[in-house]
Amino acid sequence: MQTEILESAREYLIENFGNLVSAGEIYFDKRKNTWNVKIIAKTPKGTLPVGEILLDSKGNIIEVPTKETLLNVLKMRLTEEEGIIIKVHAKDLSKITKVIKDIHAL
Repeated sequence: MQTEILESAREYLIENFGNLVSAGEIYFDKRKNTWNVKIIAKTPKGTLPVGEILLDSKGNIIEVPTKETLLNVLKMRLTEEEGIIIKVHAKDLSKITKVIKDIHAL
């Protein structure tokens, strides 16, 4: 059944979005009784998730983001700045902030 669900999602994406996106990982949500297929976009930054298609247990499509939504998510993901998380003692934070600008302490 999983193969049929994934193929259904792939066909829908090709027919409605062309080669803008493709189907990614698939999983079954027992709580909602739905198949969820990740929608991914291949970019110079790598493969980025931009949404999900929800299908019922028989493979009927229940919910799909609009093309505009997918493009907005993709745009946001591409413009996100990459960051790192470091763990330091509070007493050392003042030393680090003198060397590195734009540090955000959590």
